Amino acid sequence: MTRRIGILLCDTDNPFWQEKREQYQRLAPLWDVIPEFRAPRAGNDPEEQRKVLEEMMAEGYDAIVINPLSSTNLVPVVLHAGGTPLFDVGPKCDAAAVAGAPGYHPVPVADFREQGRVVADELVSGFGKNPAGWALILGGFRDALHSEARCRGAFHAFAKVFPQDRILTGYADFCRKKAHGFVHGLLAALPDVRVIFCANDLMALGALQAVEERGGCIPPVGGIDAIPEAMEAVRGGRLFCTAGIVQEEVVRLVYGTIDQWFGKGAGLGNPLLPPVVYRRKG
Repeated sequence: MTRRIGILLCDTDNPFWQEKREQYQRLAPLWDVIPEFRAPRAGNDPEEQRKVLEEMMAEGYDAIVINPLSSTNLVPVVLHAGGTPLFDVGPKCDAAAVAGAPGYHPVPVADFREQGRVVADELVSGFGKNPAGWALILGGFRDALHSEARCRGAFHAFAKVFPQDRILTGYADFCRKKAHGFVHGLLAALPDVRVIFCANDLMALGALQAVEERGGCIPPVGGIDAIPEAMEAVRGGRLFCTAGIVQEEVVRLVYGTIDQWFGKGAGLGNPLLPPVVYRRKG
């Protein structure tokens, strides 16, 4: 039986989601599914993403895969999902907020805190104890579970080297332009930033642009997702590091979970996918 699966992405411009879409399309025949993709029209907008999911609920999908932009933006729809099963990749909805929702199914794929920790460990690997200056952690949306977990992991790693009162945290909504503006303004007021962790690669690339525009000594900057431009910046020695998980494995896990649910199986007991770290040479 061919199933029609709606897949709600976060945006269509980020290469991370472009690759994810390609993998869903490529692997669909293995599970006899037809994937149909939707995303916020404005891109990366939590409220718009909620509205798109509301529209999808009326379109007769056999199941919908969701990738919430925040821990709460899709909760009102999840709580009234009716008979349409929703599969939350991550998961990224607040577990307490969706507790008891009959159509909600979390799909654990990665340890987000571990992702942040391994990247931040790489960033401070060449530092001695208690260096001068400041460490910066740049998160996405304030209530995005995956971003907050990544930032907690980074904070834990940074706190092994920097005093906690010299670790700064800011937010740039997963946006390259906002990250550039935030770091540009911060460096004007506080030039002695020694290391920058960002919760995704787009923000890392924006932060990198800001420190390169300032000139002088470039602090190590790292991100997460391993998108092509970040990988190229790592190979070119500009970006210190990035980390990612194998997107094909994520999509196989999602499709397999949906297939087992329809088959009334017990669900997949797969371990979380480990992060793969890519670091510049030298």
